[in-house]
Amino acid sequence: MQLMVCPHLGLDDDPTLTRTAATRSHRCYAHTLRLAPDVDHQSDFCFSNAFAQCPYYTSTPAEAGAPVHAPAAWRLSQVRDDERPRWLGWVWLGLSAAIVVAFAFVVITFGLDLLRPSAPATPFTLATVMPTAPPTRLPAATRVEIALGVTFPTPTPAPGGQALTLTSHAEDAGWWASGDTRANHLGDSFLYAGRLDDQRFLSMVRFDLTRVPRGAVIEQATLRLTGLEDRRFDRADPGLWLVQLIAEADAQDLASTDYVAAYSRPASITLAPLRATDLAAGKANEFVLDETIRTWMAQQLLDGAASLTVRLLPAGEETTSLFAWDSGQGSESRGAAPELALVVGPPPPTPPPLPTKPFLVATLTPPPANVMTAVALAATATAVAKTTGAYTPLPYQVYTPTPFPENLATVQAAALARGLPPVLVDTPTPANEATAAYHAEYATAVALTTGAFTPVPTDYVTPVVIAPSPPAENVATAAARVLAVTATAESAARSLLPTATPTPWPYNALLGVFVYATAVPANAETAVALNEQAILIARTTGTPTPLPWNAIVITRVPAPAAATPTPIPLFINEAEFTPTSTPTATGTPPSALPAEVIGKILFRSDRSGSEATYMLDPTTGGVTLITQPWVYTLARQQLAQSPGGEQAIVKADNRGLLQIQAYAPTYNATRQLTALNGASYDPAWSPTGEWIAFASTDTGGDEIYRVNSDGSVAQRLTFNTWEWDKHPSWSPDGARIVFYSNRDTGRRQLWIMNQDGSGQLNLSSNEYNDWDPVWVR
Repeated sequence: MQLMVCPHLGLDDDPTLTRTAATRSHRCYAHTLRLAPDVDHQSDFCFSNAFAQCPYYTSTPAEAGAPVHAPAAWRLSQVRDDERPRWLGWVWLGLSAAIVVAFAFVVITFGLDLLRPSAPATPFTLATVMPTAPPTRLPAATRVEIALGVTFPTPTPAPGGQALTLTSHAEDAGWWASGDTRANHLGDSFLYAGRLDDQRFLSMVRFDLTRVPRGAVIEQATLRLTGLEDRRFDRADPGLWLVQLIAEADAQDLASTDYVAAYSRPASITLAPLRATDLAAGKANEFVLDETIRTWMAQQLLDGAASLTVRLLPAGEETTSLFAWDSGQGSESRGAAPELALVVGPPPPTPPPLPTKPFLVATLTPPPANVMTAVALAATATAVAKTTGAYTPLPYQVYTPTPFPENLATVQAAALARGLPPVLVDTPTPANEATAAYHAEYATAVALTTGAFTPVPTDYVTPVVIAPSPPAENVATAAARVLAVTATAESAARSLLPTATPTPWPYNALLGVFVYATAVPANAETAVALNEQAILIARTTGTPTPLPWNAIVITRVPAPAAATPTPIPLFINEAEFTPTSTPTATGTPPSALPAEVIGKILFRSDRSGSEATYMLDPTTGGVTLITQPWVYTLARQQLAQSPGGEQAIVKADNRGLLQIQAYAPTYNATRQLTALNGASYDPAWSPTGEWIAFASTDTGGDEIYRVNSDGSVAQRLTFNTWEWDKHPSWSPDGARIVFYSNRDTGRRQLWIMNQDGSGQLNLSSNEYNDWDPVWVR
């Protein structure tokens, strides 16, 4: 669906440019005096089809197709060189002379210092580097560069206070790139910032401040970032890297933020810039936040903020390389996540109340009942404008009253305004002893490391969710409901019955939202597919929005099940094959293979007219049809497993070529085993753990190879001209290998050979296609 945007909307510094999401940098240029609509107004009007109802909207010149230009005051006046005043040249000459004198003074001073004898050695201390550029809006922090591995002492808080070390979650840290097709890269190991070719990179990290008590004094605050990768970084880069603090109101919903929105969000504080000499992999950059910044953070908490966002980006056009800090997430992280270390004083005896956002409550004018009323209202407005002046436009912070609260925040604000007990969501009772033990251990760990949780009031009440009328299944149902309500009202009016007074809701009531439950996957394959789809959506368009707290899940009533057919047996002998057999899926697949398939070769074939799974007895040559798909699925899981618990996987090397690698789940580590010049795939680990058989295109065609478990020996087992061999699988004793090939007949057939490649023999020798063998052990 095409995004509709008001034609009068533009950025503060460029009226012709509009972001794709609401931001505080937008301005309304509908009139000579530009206005700053808040993000709620932009979402309701400027970024929807309702922009024509905006009180500031005007159809001229938008409907004519002409762009809305900025006022003349926004355009830079052009001054010719011959029109510049002469005194300006004398000013530049004086400034140049002052710079030369200052430079000479510095050279003489430092030259004398170099001639003095060196001072005796002193104990090592961390050097404090003062900012090299003035901060913006608020004073910047003191910056300290440290090496990775230095142990930091835990500060001792004042009596009643606490020391907190805040980190971010996977969905609250990531990077953005200009021109990227993905909305974000949240949860990645790297926090990129800088420039690579024509792309610019920035990163953002959000810290959760809910554990910091509101009203407490922040006595100390330190921000720590640790470098992770400098492969695309130039130490001679003349550019600067900025570290900025963004208020919660300006950095919401990172999951749906694209690069333009992430770049344009206004920063409240810019810390001392980092130079190329300050950055290195494994090196930590530490910023000690001064009292002014700590006071700003405490005020953010008093204003109701629950998070703080840090943005990393290059400054200006001079930056030419790319640097990455550690996010603390993902497989490439070294565990050095960004940290915000705080030392806070004791909380106040009574938590300060949350601020009330000023707004006006107004009743909207009802729409005209007919054309004559609309004409009369327009004539009245014209007459008022000519005699007394135009109407005062409505301010942006105007809300219409609703008969019930729309979210939990409204319920809580109303309770606070009326002096009633607070409304808080209760923690659910653990479902079992294991869950209760986990919660207790987690609370103990938090108390020992970062301090106890902020206590909740003792007199709170839990919200009550009121279920609205269930949604109609179709248009006919909705129409029937309207007719029934209308008939009831008309009957009461004809009978002169009094109108019943509705029972008022309790103050802690909240209207629920109906959400249809997601259907349970029909089988394991569907569940895996849905999980992969969710991962792709998160990587391409952002993390999905979670369910609202007041969601009421509706489970659709399934249609009556058809009569259960007589199940087909799991195994059917070759003499009983029929091309019309339709297997009945097993409700819950077993977790172990049946004893009948141990030592047999499972494979795929088209010998029954369609693709199906079959079992070959290598001793007798008998073939059996397997009617359930879970048998082959479980058998394939044995292929890449080693006796020691490792897994043979396929992963690209630094050249982009697929190679065989060993993955250790216990340590979450991989090691590369092959380094061929073609794609390697189909790994199968021998039962003895000594060899891994696989297929590779190293010679141009697909051949079978084997490599030992440490990757020191690789041996080619098959040699063809135009034919190909694929999908090896080991016998239970590790002495032979089964695979499939198109040699001799041109059809896919099962072949067998010894572990060293000798004694190759066609097992199939039929007119069908047989492929993907698995020798079950």
